[in-house]
Amino acid sequence: MLTRKILKLSSSAQFVFRRKILPLCSCENALYYRSIRTGNSKEVNAEKSSVNQNQILFSGGLPKDVRINKTPLSPEDLLEKLISGLTSSIYQKHRVYKNDLVRVINKVKELNFSTKKQQLLLISCCSEYLPDETPATRMTLVEEVWDIIKGHSKIDVGHYNELLTVYIANKRTIVPSGFVDQMAPVKPNDATYALMLKALSEGGDINRATEVISNMKALGIPASRDVFNSLIVCHGKAGKLNGITEVLTMMNSLKITKSVDTYVATARALAWNKKNTLLVEELTKAQNGGIIFEEQHIMEIIKTLAAVVNYEPVPKVLHFLPEEILKTPSISPYMQSVATLLVFQNHPLVALEIYKCLSLPSFGPKDDQGLHGRSLVRDCVKASLPSSVIALVTQELMSSGRNSIALQNASECALQLGKVPLALDMFTRMKLLGMPLRPHFFWPILVHNSKTYGEKGIMNTLTTMVSMDVKPDYDTVLLYVLPFVSFTSPQNLMKKFLETGLTVSSVLTPMMETLLNTGQVRAASEICELFHGKVDCEHIIKPLHKGYLISGDLKSTVHILEDMSEKALDKSRDWVGRFLCFFMKSKRVREDVNDVLNIALALKETSLRISTAACDMCISKVPDDFKNKDNLKNALINIMDEKIVDDGEMFVHHMPHPKHMNESSLRAHLNELEAKGMNTRGVLRRLLQQYCKEGNLTSARTIVEKCQKEGVFLSAGMKAAIFDLHVKLGELDLAEIALADLTRTAPNFTLDEYKVIDFATLMVYRKKIGQAFALIQEQSKKRRVTGGQSISMNCWRLLDAVAAQGSHVETRKLFELLNSLNYCKPSNTLLGPLVRAHLKLENHQEAVKEFQRLANKYNKTPLKHELLCSILKVMGEGKSEDFFLVTEKVNGRYNKMVNTILNVCKKVHGSGDVQLSLISALADVGYKKTLRSLLLDPTFTYHPEALLRYCERFADEKRLDALEAIAECSKDLRHIDVNEIYNLMLGVYQRDDDYKNALALWNRMQDAEVIPSQKFVRNFCSLFKANNKPLPGELSLLLDKQVKSANA
Repeated sequence: MLTRKILKLSSSAQFVFRRKILPLCSCENALYYRSIRTGNSKEVNAEKSSVNQNQILFSGGLPKDVRINKTPLSPEDLLEKLISGLTSSIYQKHRVYKNDLVRVINKVKELNFSTKKQQLLLISCCSEYLPDETPATRMTLVEEVWDIIKGHSKIDVGHYNELLTVYIANKRTIVPSGFVDQMAPVKPNDATYALMLKALSEGGDINRATEVISNMKALGIPASRDVFNSLIVCHGKAGKLNGITEVLTMMNSLKITKSVDTYVATARALAWNKKNTLLVEELTKAQNGGIIFEEQHIMEIIKTLAAVVNYEPVPKVLHFLPEEILKTPSISPYMQSVATLLVFQNHPLVALEIYKCLSLPSFGPKDDQGLHGRSLVRDCVKASLPSSVIALVTQELMSSGRNSIALQNASECALQLGKVPLALDMFTRMKLLGMPLRPHFFWPILVHNSKTYGEKGIMNTLTTMVSMDVKPDYDTVLLYVLPFVSFTSPQNLMKKFLETGLTVSSVLTPMMETLLNTGQVRAASEICELFHGKVDCEHIIKPLHKGYLISGDLKSTVHILEDMSEKALDKSRDWVGRFLCFFMKSKRVREDVNDVLNIALALKETSLRISTAACDMCISKVPDDFKNKDNLKNALINIMDEKIVDDGEMFVHHMPHPKHMNESSLRAHLNELEAKGMNTRGVLRRLLQQYCKEGNLTSARTIVEKCQKEGVFLSAGMKAAIFDLHVKLGELDLAEIALADLTRTAPNFTLDEYKVIDFATLMVYRKKIGQAFALIQEQSKKRRVTGGQSISMNCWRLLDAVAAQGSHVETRKLFELLNSLNYCKPSNTLLGPLVRAHLKLENHQEAVKEFQRLANKYNKTPLKHELLCSILKVMGEGKSEDFFLVTEKVNGRYNKMVNTILNVCKKVHGSGDVQLSLISALADVGYKKTLRSLLLDPTFTYHPEALLRYCERFADEKRLDALEAIAECSKDLRHIDVNEIYNLMLGVYQRDDDYKNALALWNRMQDAEVIPSQKFVRNFCSLFKANNKPLPGELSLLLDKQVKSANA
């Protein structure tokens, strides 16, 4: 130990010398630099003698343009530098890292050279200086070091003694005679025998220990205090406590006083045998006798207790640490190294006790509150301990106030190590504890899963985020989702996102930006038109400019501008004008000014107009030498509207109004207002509404508690938001209390129609149908109901709930009530529950009658397809199609029902709809023979394009069996595009990232000799590429042939 201490001190002294002294010796280089600058070499010698040394000392170094030729380090110096790094790590952290050690070992092996001090250091590093490695790994390393040293150096007794120290640390047993023979011709010394005895004592091998004692006596080696201490440990680990008393008696007879190491050896022996009371008494007696235990003494006892899974006395033993350690919150390097060792030996709770014995840390406002205990948490993660154990450790650190973000530390480390399941488990626990989960926490998971599982991994991660109430923000979607998914079919991609639980608004803007940046203006226009969501136009202007320059697609660009104006997140700005201004402010305006003219002329044919400010700016930027300058000015003036006002100067950033802020911006604005002592009520109200809208109960309640704590008055609007939150979460009792409070405090406040209908739906599901009717009638008296398309889905959910929970009479009565109060208008969707109320009872006769009544009254055909399919299945009695064909002619009653439905369809939609309705129903129930015969019948006419629309609906609803039935039955029929049906089927698999079933579809197509279209092949290849899967061999050959023919 003393040798190692000296080695540490010498190495650190060399480090200080090199760091602090060598820079002072660089004045000669400075003089040489000055002679080069002036070109006067004669000045050098004079200046060498007269230079003011303080100028170099206080200048902070040489001028910036000095170039000093650094002489590369020799191999020996480089090795010494690496060795110094190990020494420094041992001195500062009482540990080394395996990678650093392996790097030094490889350098020694490469040079085939090392000094004795370096060799002893490398051997000693293979002990507990590697706390996060197993004893087997350490022994492998020391054997490698030993073999390398033997190749270029002479082994002496010092090497063997250091090797024995490593054996002791790694619990490696030895055979004394064999080890001595192994040393030959090197002779063991006194220390060698003492270390052999200690190694055997740690294993409790009394017989071989006695053999070593006998050899020591024969050689005249006196028995030292260390020898007796080893014998105490030996008897303890052998379970012979009486032998300890004999050893102590022998020490007294030889007048060898007991040292602190003797007490530690006795305590370890008692700890090994789980004599907890005697252990504490022994330590107390020693302390009362003036013995001072250092941290290394107590840690040895702790390691022994852990080895025998004797955790109970650990806290009591730790109280015998020096008082200055117990009063210091920070853990010492040695104790931290021991804690790491215990964790990797599967004793994390003992390591936790080491941290708990220290005083609680006190944190300032700017202190890192996650620093204390962070290494313990990281060690637990690195050691791959069960998540339940890691959660226990982090919970203890958090509850005790030592580390308030220990769970976050654990999840961070798990992500760094690529342990995604553990990180997700930590995220779940964070959510349960109310700790914030941010979208960027999932960025490493998205990258990891994209590499491992392809596009499916991305979609699964998004589903997980939604389930944890973490809404992916703009950066998450743009930077960590879209780069890892396929844009072969943007519409299918959007449907995939919607199936994960994302909203259109959250992905529409980043998807459009990605498409526009690659020049796919038409695709961006299509998804913006087809999917209804908000567009953040601030992010779209620049990509739209770029996309237009790449594609030159004027028509699609104008369509995007129209959709932007309609769906803008912030409609108070002149986005069309800003887009034109962006064109005019670009550096290449001279080249693009014709494009501005074309866009302005195209905008004239639409209802889009620009503000006066935008018009003036564009006109001011028109180049003087532009030949169509007057035409451009006139075109801009023609699309100007003085009524349009952009709130603020163009392209000057203003803080948006809170109603236009997202959750993170509102949070930041709230913190800013609180710091300035300003009124926060408006922001709190908006935050509450935002959380209620997102269904974030925990955060919403936090805002409510904050309002109550600060005495903020809860307005009627805020109380209505709280009421709506309870409704959405299904908390009927709390919703009723909130509504009663709202009615009492604000009797004139009117709930919006959506909240009324949703509350009534919740009542129906709680079997309070009568109260739901009363609520709707009562609330309708307080308002003029607007109704409209936007609330129709809420009304449908209410009607569907009554159809499921109540009777058909109540369902009809409710619809008539909603219709009379102007909540909704008759449509196929809203009338569907009236028919379904009969179907749930399998009363097909009444269902058909209700269907016929609704068709006659409202000229609608609600639930037509479902009703037909249900009757066809009943006709087949749930058996095969062959049974259906046999019984179809004798089932007069059900035949009549089918004919009634088809006649109603003919009356409402025309004769063309009858055939299509029958085709879709037969395909859905799987009656392929009947369907094939109908399709082959020349008198059975229908429009192929209309059939394709039915197939697209099947694809949207993922009814693959129906699609495949139509594809199989349409084979060899010229008027039906079978390839398009197969493309729709592949699109469904693409949405689900289901490459296995896509491959099965490919094989079925090959068996049926269906030649795939180029679109099918392209999408098929895209699906396999997105999921990191190899293409089937036949397709690879086909693609190779196509490439060769194209090149030819």
